[in-house]
Amino acid sequence: MGTLGGVGFNQFTDGLSNTIFVGEKHIPRDKLGFGWWDCSSYNGDYSECSTRSGGVNFPLAVSLDDTGWKFGSMHTNVVQFTFGDGSVRPLPVNINPYILGLLVQRADGEIIPDY
Repeated sequence: MGTLGGVGFNQFTDGLSNTIFVGEKHIPRDKLGFGWWDCSSYNGDYSECSTRSGGVNFPLAVSLDDTGWKFGSMHTNVVQFTFGDGSVRPLPVNINPYILGLLVQRADGEIIPDY
């Protein structure tokens, strides 16, 4: 039986302070309390409970009625994220999706513009 591998900190070549590790998951208003939309991140029944994407095709949810598979929040105008260096920072919901995509990639070598 093989062992499960992982990703070492040395593989985050864009820098831990420039890489999102964890973010708030968006749950549409009408999906609160429903199955794989609103389940705990440690629920082994559904991988959807602990996954979201960010980037050009996955901008942050800007409305509680958004039905996209995105990061999002019940906070007003921001979504909270934990970065690889342990810092927790709010990102504005209107962040450029391209920049969001850079922040979720650990080793693309791109310079992250001000946001």
